[in-house]
Amino acid sequence: MFPVYCNQITGNLVKCKLRVPEQYIHILPMNRECTINGIKVVLLDANHCPGAAMILFSLPNGTVILHTGDFRADPSMERYPFLTGQKVHILYLDTTYCSPEYTFPSQQEVIQFAVNTAFETVTFNPRTLVVCGTYSVGKEKVFLAIADVLGSKVSMTQEKYKTLQCLESDVINSLITLDWSNTLLHLLPMMQINFRSLESHLNKFSEKFDQILAFRPTGWTYSEGSCSVSDIQPQTRGKITIYGIPYSEHSSFLEMKRFVQWLKPQKIIPTVNVGTWKSRNEMEKHFKNWKMEVAGWN
Repeated sequence: MFPVYCNQITGNLVKCKLRVPEQYIHILPMNRECTINGIKVVLLDANHCPGAAMILFSLPNGTVILHTGDFRADPSMERYPFLTGQKVHILYLDTTYCSPEYTFPSQQEVIQFAVNTAFETVTFNPRTLVVCGTYSVGKEKVFLAIADVLGSKVSMTQEKYKTLQCLESDVINSLITLDWSNTLLHLLPMMQINFRSLESHLNKFSEKFDQILAFRPTGWTYSEGSCSVSDIQPQTRGKITIYGIPYSEHSSFLEMKRFVQWLKPQKIIPTVNVGTWKSRNEMEKHFKNWKMEVAGWN
């Protein structure tokens, strides 16, 4: 087995979830240049799930490569000291949403929408149970914000609890619990955010709650026409209301465009949706258009 170089959170997750023996895991600091086998390496926050990092490589021959991995581009990245003024020769780019129709609101707007909706619903009917869909890792910002406004801890399975402990966050550790009965907010796997599963879940807690407000946070919600939070419409059946909210941990098309035009890499290599010639060709057209719009981009 080869060594795994990663930050502390990813190292914790690799040990916990993948059972990789500790001797193969080499922890690197964030935002600090390290040298590995003669190559300078810097890990930078990717604004994705906890532990996600962009990696900046400086090769001995002078070539500089940035691999974004999964990331959501944000203007704050334009203030990263290791990227400011840095000439990047090759950019490996997360192109999950590299098409103009993928236009969705900022994370902050979507989180505020969920917070406001949860607060108003629970205030109107205190017997409302709020449920948030999650993946194994990801969507933490959504349920933490809801927990804060409701003044409630968040209950979850033991597996999810163990995963969140890997993040080494005092804030998260203070809010998570295995006690399903004494919280207003439950976490469930994304696949269980459907009417049948939620009705079954509500029945288990019918003494305390008489309706569920659920959130399914995913960027793919864009396809339902949610270009702004004002477009978000719930689906309701009986005692269950589900909001698909356009919350993604990948860049929207315009966020990606802004980041690339700021960075001005010599070459862009897309890493997602590269399986067909048509898809690759469409992305190359976008890259060329972005380059033509920016003066001094060679």
